Amino acid sequence: MYKIPLSRPSITTAEGQAAYDTVMSYQLAQGAKVEEFEQRIAEYVGTKYTIAVSSGTDGLFLCLKACGIGQGDEVITTPYTFIATLFAIEQAGARPVLVDIDGDTYNINLATMHRNTLDGIKAYMPVDVFGNPYDTSNNNTALPIIIDSCESLGSRIDRPFDACVYAFYPNKQITTGEGGMICTNNKDIADYCRAYRNQGRAPGDKWLQHSQKGGNYRMTDIQAAIGVEQMRRIDEIKQKRQLVALTYHEMLSDLYISKIINWQEFTSHDINPFAFVIEVPNRDKVMQYLIDKGIECKPYFPCVHLQPAMAHLGYKSGDFPIAEEVSSRTLALPFYTDMTEEEVNYVCEKLQEALNDGYY
Repeated sequence: MYKIPLSRPSITTAEGQAAYDTVMSYQLAQGAKVEEFEQRIAEYVGTKYTIAVSSGTDGLFLCLKACGIGQGDEVITTPYTFIATLFAIEQAGARPVLVDIDGDTYNINLATMHRNTLDGIKAYMPVDVFGNPYDTSNNNTALPIIIDSCESLGSRIDRPFDACVYAFYPNKQITTGEGGMICTNNKDIADYCRAYRNQGRAPGDKWLQHSQKGGNYRMTDIQAAIGVEQMRRIDEIKQKRQLVALTYHEMLSDLYISKIINWQEFTSHDINPFAFVIEVPNRDKVMQYLIDKGIECKPYFPCVHLQPAMAHLGYKSGDFPIAEEVSSRTLALPFYTDMTEEEVNYVCEKLQEALNDGYY
């Protein structure tokens, strides 16, 4: 058991009571709480349509299918992401085509893409890495844009997209345990995803009538009830997370650290951070020192193209030098909504010890 965990959901008795009340209502699936949660996200994000699903990964898959992406198609994305981004693309039958990142924002950098890479491309799937929203306004193609926003609920930016997907795993800004939310202004995408998540039953279908192919990608009402209570506190949660990030910035300003990601330095977007990440030399030694002191920390992210599960794509070490360099140096420190100043201070104190002891 770590003295300070890497992440921890912000849960109150209200979430527990809401879950209990939903269980006792006997309406556990595709009920009023799912609709209420969808409506709250729609109002907060500002899209016409929202579709609650079983996970962020499933949401990305459904959006790809809704945009007609299938066998043999190619989808551009980043090598610096959680591997689920690529799993969703492959689940749709498509092939991920990777493009290197910007070393400051950690988001995909389409300027590094070779023009001949566009041959066969049918969609873009940028990722809002660590909650930093990717600006799609410079995209000059007619290809569908499906944003992996699983880490960025609460980060605000005016940008074009066909669909985006949020996730609610316990380490995210808000949680439903598991679950995701598709957001779109495109009615065709919304209708397709809403039917597909429910075994292909479209709105208006009669009992056991199925207008299209589908599967079970539903969110339960128990999860949605927790999400509704989390959304009641979203502004408070965001403010607390920003304060934790600011406290880290202040305490780490004098340490020998290669880089502290300061979102406001690179963007004017309104950020709700997902993780607090630094870059340090000898990252693995620094990480082990902190772990030995009871501080959970992780290397975020291993490059996906170098993972065994993606070996079949044919990429090799050196193909994406910026992502690989960043990946070798980044360290995610404990970061969560209710983290105290004393906890942040302890992490920074032990990090300073590691750096003073020559771990850099």
